[in-house]
This record gives sequence, structure tokens and C-alpha cells, in this order.
Amino acid sequence: MESEHGPAHDKRFICSVQVETSDDTFMTLSDPKSRVKDAENAAACKMLSEILIGVE
Repeated sequence: MESEHGPAHDKRFICSVQVETSDDTFMTLSDPKSRVKDAENAAACKMLSEILIGVE
């Protein structure tokens, strides 16, 4: 988890995913989400999309 913002009753979480290869390191952040799990999933989906787009 990168950060959390907002009051206790309305937290927003941002998570990151980092992938290291032999040539480079890639990192992406999720959009703010109300649940940590949703922020984790959003970051993972964003990374997968970026990897798959780069493969084409």
C-alpha cells in the first residue's frame, strides 16, 4: 500500500505494483479505492494491461 487518505469513515487507498526484469523495473499505481483489496486488484490489473499492450 502506497498511501491512504481521508477521514476514518471515508478512507481512500492507493497501492502499487512493481515488476523487475533483467533489463528494467516497471511500477504502476492504482486509482484511489475505498478498500485496500480493491486498490491492490486495480494496481495489478493496470500492470497486466500495460505488460500485455507492450507485448503486441
